[in-house]
Amino acid sequence: MLKIQIEVTDFNNSNFLINSQFNNEWNVIQTTLTSMPLHLKASSQSGIEGNPIFDPIGTNEFIENNLVREGWSSHIPIPKAYQFLGKDIDCGKSGVILEFQFSNYPFLLNNLLRSELFFKSKIHLNSQVTNLVIIITKGKMFPASNSTLYYEQAVSQLTALTKYKVFHVPIRLVGLFEEFEQNINIVWSIYEKQRSRNIIEQKQGQCIISQGIKPTRRAIIRIL
Repeated sequence: MLKIQIEVTDFNNSNFLINSQFNNEWNVIQTTLTSMPLHLKASSQSGIEGNPIFDPIGTNEFIENNLVREGWSSHIPIPKAYQFLGKDIDCGKSGVILEFQFSNYPFLLNNLLRSELFFKSKIHLNSQVTNLVIIITKGKMFPASNSTLYYEQAVSQLTALTKYKVFHVPIRLVGLFEEFEQNINIVWSIYEKQRSRNIIEQKQGQCIISQGIKPTRRAIIRIL
């Protein structure tokens, strides 16, 4: 019975930085992700209402809660002078910024821009300067809300920007995936209403994910 699997792509020598300075922080993130059941919810999109799709809120909550128990800080305030790029950082510890990027794809560039600003300006976040950024997103295989970022898309964007040295902050991009045609542990979240962030119930279960009819189509999730 499988849980989440991960893939990583490193930019600006982040792999060497992790191996030399932030191996403990990475190990905690990796253990958290690979112990996580797949979080799903019912789609509210017209035409596929009720169908299982990736649940970003439940996923965020699981990762955040586990990291806080391991001594990480969450919702780290951004200094007021820089809040034109957002109010807070998802999680951080010892100079490592962790961002959950499951929202619309343009927000990746916002996170990249502000991370580059923190890195170059040596702004203190949670009493530490930024040395490394880890961004977590989902694989394309998962049915999800329209226009949300997926790992393969993020790899393409960051690769192109790296080629022309648009940013210099070390980044590890992490993608969440699952195996096809296997029993997968899930958490099904029920929300107060459509588009609400308030989870009123969570149920554990299992699902099987099958490949789409065409290679370019999202996978099909069947709840057991």
